[in-house]
Amino acid sequence: MFVANLAVDDVTWYHDRQGTVQCSGINFIQDLPRFMVLLYALQRFEVHDWDRNKDFLPVQVEGKRCHESKIQDNDLGTVDLLLYTSHDERDGMVAKIFWGDEGRTSEPKILDKVEKIANVHSTVQGHITELLWHRGLTNPTSTIQEVFGVPEPTTGSRVLYILVFRKLYPIPKLYGKELFDVWYQCILCHFTLWKEGVYHRDINLGNLMWYRINGRLIGVLNDYDLSSLADDPGPRGNERTGTVPFMALERLTPEAQRGEVKHLYRHDLESESFLPGKSRLLDEWATLGAIACGKEKLFFLFDRFSYQPPNLQTSQSDIGWSLWDLLMDCFQVLDIDAYNRRRRIRHLHHVQQGLMEGSGEQLDAKETIADMDHMLSKFTGTMAWVKLSNLSASQ
Repeated sequence: MFVANLAVDDVTWYHDRQGTVQCSGINFIQDLPRFMVLLYALQRFEVHDWDRNKDFLPVQVEGKRCHESKIQDNDLGTVDLLLYTSHDERDGMVAKIFWGDEGRTSEPKILDKVEKIANVHSTVQGHITELLWHRGLTNPTSTIQEVFGVPEPTTGSRVLYILVFRKLYPIPKLYGKELFDVWYQCILCHFTLWKEGVYHRDINLGNLMWYRINGRLIGVLNDYDLSSLADDPGPRGNERTGTVPFMALERLTPEAQRGEVKHLYRHDLESESFLPGKSRLLDEWATLGAIACGKEKLFFLFDRFSYQPPNLQTSQSDIGWSLWDLLMDCFQVLDIDAYNRRRRIRHLHHVQQGLMEGSGEQLDAKETIADMDHMLSKFTGTMAWVKLSNLSASQ
């Protein structure tokens, strides 16, 4: 098989969402007949021969560039889906197109579980994204790995998914009371889902959304493609997944990056702390690897008071000051919690070295509902949280 991609020192590299494969190159001058046969074959390639999915092809509709997908749906029959890539009108819907891990529970299946939880929990009902249509397309990336004879070709195999949702709005567009209300609704939704066995595991600003109904803003926890289920026989939460700048510090360690640290509720909760909008820290953190980002976050926690937005000095808004106080209180909670864990680790180390008496307490990943309730209460019990809740309720 010939691979036309990146050639370095007579070696050709094939790249896709699953990984990189090294292939041997050819000298088309020394082996001209074989090269001519190759060109002859390439002339007869159809679109799908170039690894383009036959069910998702570019078309022109009224002068607009689109991608058309005619797919058989068990509930809707044959669906003729047009995705406009250059059109001002979106009809209140958005399409999410991504290459998901074939071995992971699919996002539609996760959302099916989430919807069942929403039917019995008010903190979830209305606070989850509405999936209108979805389809997982054929031709996983493992196909090319199998052709190349790569060992374990299905490991990390990815499948193209198309999901259509109702349009939502990102939380960074909000401020003050509305920001706090939407953020807290997302926290409660996430908290209930985690207790019911749905682990989100990728909390970031892009996944905290909202919509307006009858004049009220409703927070929505979005994007479940990295989520897992408690009873899922597949990946169980030790994978190195998440958006690096928003990952908890314990997830940015070498041990965690090797998959040795189980993802807990408090790791997700730590990810939901928002930063001052003017600081732009996340822009820099997003370019770093996990370990380097962890070091930057540690320094930020040590020197966080110097990042106070300058407009707060002249602001007369109680909401603005209360949000800053809440932010500082949340960081203090994280500091104290991390310090207590470090003390326990030191104690365990002494026990294992025979320097102290003890039971050899294990700091592993057994997290109870009571542990989760206690962790959330550390934040909701701060003075700034109580003040902001009362302030929001009075407006």
